[in-house]
Amino acid sequence: MDDEANRPIKALLTMDDIVAALQKDGERGVTSIAETIDRPASIVHDYLSTLQQLGYVVQNEDNGAYELSFRYLELGGSVRDDVTLYNVAKPEVNALAEKTSSEFVTLSVEQNGMCVALDVVQNDLSISYDFTDGTHFHMHASAVGKAFLAQYSDNRVTEILDRHGMPAHTENTVTERDELEERFERIRESGISFDHEEYRMGMASVSTVIKDSTGGVLGGLSITGPAHRLREPDVEEEFRKELLSARNIIELNYSSSDATS
Repeated sequence: MDDEANRPIKALLTMDDIVAALQKDGERGVTSIAETIDRPASIVHDYLSTLQQLGYVVQNEDNGAYELSFRYLELGGSVRDDVTLYNVAKPEVNALAEKTSSEFVTLSVEQNGMCVALDVVQNDLSISYDFTDGTHFHMHASAVGKAFLAQYSDNRVTEILDRHGMPAHTENTVTERDELEERFERIRESGISFDHEEYRMGMASVSTVIKDSTGGVLGGLSITGPAHRLREPDVEEEFRKELLSARNIIELNYSSSDATS
């Protein structure tokens, strides 16, 4: 599968550049956005006016700057609510988050070769993490992504890595395919995958995959928190057991819901 459209619509590409600029930097003026995406300010203004008319951006009446509207939240929430896995797993994600300390629990899926955080729950908000529902992240640099890749065929792994590459998020990120694949067998045997400060320094994760009754990968479940906490053998073992227990319940409930649908 190729990321490039056969005949891409330039107007949609420009709109995506504008939305991406607003997503990255928040509220911005027309001139600032135009400079960022290298387009005439008049053209950018036309796009923003149209997006405002459609309800996708709002304008600050005081300074004239634009920002994304909650329309995206409405759309994303609607899409997520139609995902069976999200609805089945939600109670277990919440329950798992209640059992952790400052860690957060994430339900993730793979879409177009990237991991997507479908649900992120943190019971204790004493530590703030810049990781929210809808976050997209590379598979090779995350515990859950490696857990997914370990279940895929060689052709599927090659397709994903060729498309998105293996960029280094930290000095600990695995950026060589041979080294990444060496970890797959251990992940398959244990059912558990780790990220030791590979996605973000100071943070570590332990993950497992969720499968359907035929063995197909539905998603992944992760516990993420301060790296020094997960280096403690007792904590790591506790999280491993809790993850596998939650996964088993989700898989059972998913199978039950699938059988009655």
